[in-house]
Amino acid sequence: MKMQFLLSLLLLCLLHVHPTLSGGYLLLEYRALLSVKSSINDPQSALSTWNASTSHCNWTGITCHPSSRRVTVVDISNLQLSGTLSSNLSDLRFLSELSVAGNNLSGAIPAELSSLSALRVLDLSHNSFNGTFPSQLSHLRFLSELSVAGNDLSGAIPAELSSLSALRILDLSYNSFNGTFPSQLSHLRFLSELSVAGNDLSGAIPAELSSLSALRVLDLSYNSFNGTFPSQLSLLKNLQVLDLYGNIMTGDLPLAAIQMPNLLHLNLGKNHFSGRLTSQFGQWKFLEYLDVSYNELEGPIPQEIGNLTKLRELYMPYNNLTGEIPASFAELKNLWLLRLFNNKLHGAIPEFIGDMPELEELQLGENKFTGIIPQRLGKNGKLQLLDLSSNNLPGTLPPHMCFGNRLEILNTEENLLVGPIPDSLGRCESLSEIRMGRNFLNGSLPRDLFGLPNLTDVMLQNNRLAGKFPIFSRNDSKLWTLDISDNNIHGELPSWIWRLPYLEILNLSHNCLETLDENLNSPNTSKSWLRIVDLQSNQLQGQLSNLPLHFQDFNYYRWYNGLLLPPLTFFFSVSRNKFDGTIPTSLCNATLLDVLDLSHNRLTGAIPRCLIERSRVPSVMDLGGNNLTGIIPDSFPFNCDLQTLVLSGNQLEGELPQSLARCIALGVLDIGNNLIQDTFPCYLKNIDTLQVLILRSNQFYGSINCLDADTTWPNLQILDLASNHFVGKFPIRYFPSWKAMIGTEKGAERIVASRGNDLEFVKVLTITTSLDLSCNSFDGHIPKEIGEFKALYALNLSHNAFTGQIPQALGNLSALESLDLSSNKLIGEIPHLLADVLNFLTFLNLSFNQLVGKIPQIKQFPTFLESSFEGNIGLCDFPMKEKCIHEESGLSPPPFEESHSYFGNSIDWDFLSAELGFVFGLGIFIGPLLFWTRWRKCYYKHVDDIVFKMFPQTYIRIENHRSRAHRNQGRQARRNQGGR
Repeated sequence: MKMQFLLSLLLLCLLHVHPTLSGGYLLLEYRALLSVKSSINDPQSALSTWNASTSHCNWTGITCHPSSRRVTVVDISNLQLSGTLSSNLSDLRFLSELSVAGNNLSGAIPAELSSLSALRVLDLSHNSFNGTFPSQLSHLRFLSELSVAGNDLSGAIPAELSSLSALRILDLSYNSFNGTFPSQLSHLRFLSELSVAGNDLSGAIPAELSSLSALRVLDLSYNSFNGTFPSQLSLLKNLQVLDLYGNIMTGDLPLAAIQMPNLLHLNLGKNHFSGRLTSQFGQWKFLEYLDVSYNELEGPIPQEIGNLTKLRELYMPYNNLTGEIPASFAELKNLWLLRLFNNKLHGAIPEFIGDMPELEELQLGENKFTGIIPQRLGKNGKLQLLDLSSNNLPGTLPPHMCFGNRLEILNTEENLLVGPIPDSLGRCESLSEIRMGRNFLNGSLPRDLFGLPNLTDVMLQNNRLAGKFPIFSRNDSKLWTLDISDNNIHGELPSWIWRLPYLEILNLSHNCLETLDENLNSPNTSKSWLRIVDLQSNQLQGQLSNLPLHFQDFNYYRWYNGLLLPPLTFFFSVSRNKFDGTIPTSLCNATLLDVLDLSHNRLTGAIPRCLIERSRVPSVMDLGGNNLTGIIPDSFPFNCDLQTLVLSGNQLEGELPQSLARCIALGVLDIGNNLIQDTFPCYLKNIDTLQVLILRSNQFYGSINCLDADTTWPNLQILDLASNHFVGKFPIRYFPSWKAMIGTEKGAERIVASRGNDLEFVKVLTITTSLDLSCNSFDGHIPKEIGEFKALYALNLSHNAFTGQIPQALGNLSALESLDLSSNKLIGEIPHLLADVLNFLTFLNLSFNQLVGKIPQIKQFPTFLESSFEGNIGLCDFPMKEKCIHEESGLSPPPFEESHSYFGNSIDWDFLSAELGFVFGLGIFIGPLLFWTRWRKCYYKHVDDIVFKMFPQTYIRIENHRSRAHRNQGRQARRNQGGR
């Protein structure tokens, strides 16, 4: 009997420890886990312990019951696994917790998981699962927590989830569920947390959710819910968190939330709520977080919000709130974040703002605040972010902003601040960003400002700062952007700027810098990472080669703030200085140089051929206003990306290179005021991006009939052929294709800027439209088809040999501001339509023709001086001295004391100026201004240069400059015959 008992006991032990002798259930679980591993890719060998050498209860992530040895927990989260989830998991009958979160698993969620009746926790979050959520999981009636956050599940939320009656937490956030919210989920009576954030759910929020009496958290953010907030949800008395951010809900702010007395967190931001904030919004005794930002709220902030004494964070930006900051805000002693920017608030910033003991972030920018900044601001020693930008704040900066050395971001740009920059900022080691541009700050730069260890961005442009650059020798500087443009900094351009290891953007334009540091080109500066350099409009002199032009190519993709950015481009401008010598060939090595502006210096020699023929030509190249000689290299590459080429105001000769036709993106071509001798460049006819073509004051000759009907140029807005030797009739057969002049299309819009690494695209405004054919030998009648160019601002056909009458069709040019038909052979009367319809006409010159009859006396015609009509012996009436025969004697026109012409004696006007945002930024474009003349003169004062103005904005500034007179004396004498 004893022996029999011992054998029975041994058999029981074997059944317990050996799967093949225990009915096979342990073997079944063992095989199920190996199946799970076989469907998973494990690049880090995180599941290397899953093998036959050890018990599966000792494998990574596996937990077994201590006595039965059945698997109860599978936790293989955050192991960089990929692949799919095996349906064999359903064989783990005693599994109570399954977590595969934080991997890259994909495929469908196995429906077989619904058979795991013991499952309490299912966490599939932060993967890439797809397909619909399996409705079979509704059979998991005893599941206490379900999370599928951060996957890519799609389809609708299954209503069958309502059968999970014991569910406490339901988190389906950040998937791709769509459709409407299933009202059946209101059957989950014990639910305390419900989140469907970050999906694409739409429709109304079901009122049935009011039956979830135990609900503490309701997160519906980042969906497309619309309609109004159900008033029935006021029954959720236990609710502590209500988040509706990022939907499209309308109507007044939900007053149902007012009756939720235990709210701690209320987020109603980024919807379309309208109306006013009511006094009822001061009733929450426990509220710590309130966000009503990015809505359409208006009216004042109610005083009652000061009753929310527990409030720590208050967000109200991007509304239309008016009035002043309520005095009751002084009671918000726990407030550490206050954001009211982008509203219409006014008045002074209350002094008590500077006394808030916990305040860390204060953002009041983009309002209408006035008055002195509270001088105790920052005295609590906790201030980290201060944004008061774009207001009307006068006075000086507070002295204690960095008290406690925690201030990181300081933005006071676009105000009326005066006085020096506080020296204390030069000792603020926590500071990373300074933005104080567009004020009236004066004094010198703080001595230690550029030596701050965490400083990355300094923006002090458009102030009145003076003095020289401080001495600086720090080698571990983190400075990335330095913009001190539009100030009065003078003296030497220091070499330490080129030794800053991270500096990429440098803007010192529009200052008074005079000399170059003799150490600029030392070996220590050759490793500079600068990619945006703007030194324009200073007084720098010497040879351009003395600058360290060793641009390092960022010819690779890189990550920035979570974004993969393409290779960076380069901007280099030294325009309007006194540099001399030749153009350095080292510029050819900067293969990503996108903008090159060397205009208005004293450069000599030829254009380096390598600058033209390299594989990537700059998008913008401005070499105008120098003393360059030789020919333009005919070596533009086949993949030419050139968009703007300005070579005007030099002494270039030869022919215009035909390889320019390869630059199919060319928008601006200005070679005016040179010695180019060639025929009209018809090979450019297929460049449909061409917007500005200036050939003026060269030696072009012949007719321009080489153009054909296939010529498009739909974006052409400025055509200047003045002061050349063109002859014959001006062809009209391709006029209908010039849609920008006709006005059927807006001028071409072109991307011109990127701001640092945050790409910020800005568009060039429609530039002035003009046609100038003056000082040539065009003959025949003025084409009446010009009357179709209804977008023209200026038309100049003077000093040609046009005959016939002034076309009535010119009266259709309703936008015309300047008309010059002087020094031709025109006959007949002045069309009455010109006076009656051209209401914007400000400059008119019809002198030295053969016109006859009465000068119209309507609209602005009586305001033009006699010089506009002289040389026409047949014209009569005011302002001419000759009276018309039929006019009654004794009547005299009213005296006119002042001319309203743009030009006077010097033809000087500047009517195109478009400001463009530059980001972190930089900007490019050309604005050749239009072409006016006085009689006897065949040259004009007019613009053909690019001015690049970086931070904080990019703008186009066009100004007139004096052109050369190179017309031949004999030809001029022939034109002036007959008493002209």
